[in-house]
Amino acid sequence: MAKKVDDYSLAELMVRIEEIFNKNPGPIQGFEAIVQYDIHGEAEATYQHFFHDGKLTIKEGVEATPSVTMALSYDNFKKFLLGKQSGTMALLTGKVKAKGDIGKGMKIETILRKYNIKEPF
Repeated sequence: MAKKVDDYSLAELMVRIEEIFNKNPGPIQGFEAIVQYDIHGEAEATYQHFFHDGKLTIKEGVEATPSVTMALSYDNFKKFLLGKQSGTMALLTGKVKAKGDIGKGMKIETILRKYNIKEPF
């Protein structure tokens, strides 16, 4: 059953993102990276998104050295997921702090646009 983004816990949201990406792997074909999200605010956790061979695997915690790490609030993460927050503007205004291969981090925004995730999902 489709829900609004605010109806998901952070862990449930990560499971749903993995489902959406793997159901339609086209936009992530050829993208190889480990993207780490350090999320804070109303929900706090670290998740690593492993993009490999056209598949996304999401794991809580730190298992490997990330290509890029992005620190952001849970609220901004949800906005970014839904295309309501520009990654470039978030970086410039300090809403997201990134370290590592920022190009791979910016590629996530391009990928998300292709999925065009809208509520409910």
